Amino acid sequence: MKLINKLIQILISKKILKFPSKKEIFIYDENIYRSGYAHFFEKSKCFIFETRYKELFLFLFLKAILKKFFFLSNLPIFKIYTIEVIKVVNPKFLICFSHYTLMFWDLKKYFKDKIFIICQHHISLGYDGKYHPNTIVEVKKKFKDRNQIDHIFLWGEAMIDEFQKHLDGKFYKTGSIKNNTFKNQSTKNENDLLFMSQYHNWLNSNKTRIPLENGKDISKYEFNFKERKMVLDILYEYCLNKNLNLVIAPRQYNKKDYDEEKNYYEKILGGKKFTFLKRTKQFQVYEEFNRYKYFAVIDCSTGYEAMSRGKRVAHLNVVYDLSNVSGGKNHRYGWPGNFNLKGPFWTNEGNKDEIFRCLDFIFQTSDSEWEVVKKKFIDPIIIFDEENKNFKNNLKKIGLSIN
Repeated sequence: MKLINKLIQILISKKILKFPSKKEIFIYDENIYRSGYAHFFEKSKCFIFETRYKELFLFLFLKAILKKFFFLSNLPIFKIYTIEVIKVVNPKFLICFSHYTLMFWDLKKYFKDKIFIICQHHISLGYDGKYHPNTIVEVKKKFKDRNQIDHIFLWGEAMIDEFQKHLDGKFYKTGSIKNNTFKNQSTKNENDLLFMSQYHNWLNSNKTRIPLENGKDISKYEFNFKERKMVLDILYEYCLNKNLNLVIAPRQYNKKDYDEEKNYYEKILGGKKFTFLKRTKQFQVYEEFNRYKYFAVIDCSTGYEAMSRGKRVAHLNVVYDLSNVSGGKNHRYGWPGNFNLKGPFWTNEGNKDEIFRCLDFIFQTSDSEWEVVKKKFIDPIIIFDEENKNFKNNLKKIGLSIN
């Protein structure tokens, strides 16, 4: 099925009948680049490489097919194609704004004279089984030897410590580059608890199966609905007891997907009262950080990004406890940091007592106590560098021109 889908993608892709232009900067993966990073470099200096078969340079793709089948290359066709595109573009710098794109890791050995850069795109989860295995598990499977990337920008020391075991290069601590782009403001909002949604077409996900530890599986719809139903019912009860407003920040922002997401949460909470925020812009969530002080999340990057700004976030890592998902037993808050399965503001148990305990901590802890907790449990995972001053300065030192 995957092969058939890929063939269909190739057939319907836009075919470009000319060769790519030479550029100083080669951006790997257009989709991720345009999800929060496109403002850093002058457009005229960049070649933005599309990796999802939306468009293909036809002659170079045909050349890759010839190399594969007539010259018996042992490389995948798309990798051969990528190498051919890089040869024509002949960049000085190659940048990938995702730390988990392992094909990009492997490209350095074909272009040892060029400067390769990777940046962390989102939080890494600690699953090590069949479900959503983490980057390090995939690295160990894919590579026998250590790889080299010239410059590696990661969110914090926890990621750096782990990646240094598998990757050679110069490491930098940046925090979330997208998060850093938006200014931080404190708020005295003591009335609301904001739940960060991760909704992504779950209403139509019954056919997708999620593997469990016992060898069975469940539908992706049931998997996500069960967790969110349990968590949101408890969050609602807590808000009712404490005279707080339960607010949900949506993930989707185009009207069709937004309405679908809103219906999903109305189905979960039934007639219970909650506020579903309006969202019309891609990066609106970063604006919401400045309006709220207290958050609750299930394994999402925005929870960590909010904490880096000093916001108080209850991390409810309840997936394994509720579903026994494959490889989830050792997943925890702050992975790959060496934190306990439970901590002051996080838990791996999906029950009322544990979730109330985490919520009590974020609401009742003094500012001075929270600062101590932040330094110990948050700063090693992610820092906040407003306006990406350090990231930009380091790129300039490497030799890149920044907008």
